[in-house]
Amino acid sequence: MHLNPEWVIEGDHTMEGGMKALGHLATLQSRPTAVMCSNDVTAVGVMREAFDLGITVPHDMSVVGFDDVRLAQFVIPPLTTVRMSQTELANLAFKALLAEVERDALSPTGTEYVLETDLVLRKSTALAPSPANS
Repeated sequence: MHLNPEWVIEGDHTMEGGMKALGHLATLQSRPTAVMCSNDVTAVGVMREAFDLGITVPHDMSVVGFDDVRLAQFVIPPLTTVRMSQTELANLAFKALLAEVERDALSPTGTEYVLETDLVLRKSTALAPSPANS
């Protein structure tokens, strides 16, 4: 599957950033059927702008956030999001810092740390609309 580079938008992790990003995507001839946001706050902004533009979530466009903040379950529709453990993230960061302090030389290939996540399915996602229905 090919990702259109016009669909990748650098944001600032705010609601306003999400609104601005969707405003830009809405001007494109070819729009994505789903938006994955850097965090839930940005996703709420995307959903708000979608409402203002008459884009129905999830019928016209699915929206996914990241963090699973408490607000995610209360927006309309409830936000599908990726949940991660803040405690596990802190533990991994501490392990990485400790490993760097104890290391004699830099690793030429870097070091990879795996953070487990969970997809929390709510009602902001659906099957992509078929081309005939869009």
